[in-house]
Amino acid sequence: MTVPNLPKVPTPDVSVSRLRVGRYGPRLLLRGVLVGLALLVLVLLLAGCGNGELPAAWRTPSPVPTTAPTATPTPTPTPTPTTTPTPSRTADPSRTTAAPAPGRGGTDGGGTGTGRTGAPGAAAAASPMWPAGDAATAKRMQQQSDAGGDPWLLDPEEVTISYVGSELGYRNPTVTRLGNGVYAATDGRSAQRSTIRLTQPVRSGTGGIWVVDRVDRG
Repeated sequence: MTVPNLPKVPTPDVSVSRLRVGRYGPRLLLRGVLVGLALLVLVLLLAGCGNGELPAAWRTPSPVPTTAPTATPTPTPTPTPTTTPTPSRTADPSRTTAAPAPGRGGTDGGGTGTGRTGAPGAAAAASPMWPAGDAATAKRMQQQSDAGGDPWLLDPEEVTISYVGSELGYRNPTVTRLGNGVYAATDGRSAQRSTIRLTQPVRSGTGGIWVVDRVDRG
């Protein structure tokens, strides 16, 4: 059986450029796909930037840890050693000569009076035992002299000069030895004159200290 030759039905020429999909053409569809891809990429980029770290300039600086200042120990002041001054030849103010008691002494210019021995004819000072003041002090001064201190107490002339200068106020006095432990002293600025009598209250002879025992002024 043979197929009869049917007449060819002409088919329309359909090309891609002329293809229509619905109401839109291929170019519009391609453009829409590209726009969608661009939006998707943009969304992904924004999401990645949001989860990333902020730039170093935007970071909040961490607070610097503060350390408490170390307390500086206060140095303990070292006590300054004090030295006991050696008594000078100037008389101690606490042993100043007291004024003569009424009826026992005279004025500075003369008159009659008595000293420790009661001898008449001169004004005597009322403060014996200079610079010791009493027997107990004289013993302590003797011990100091034995230890090498106050060598001037071993010379009666030096004791006389110290006494008339500190107690009687003589300046540049002239001292003359009249006897053993007896000296005459004259003031260098006036005619005042005194007779100073000294004694050794603790030990007699070499090594014993001398103290003023009596003063006759006039």
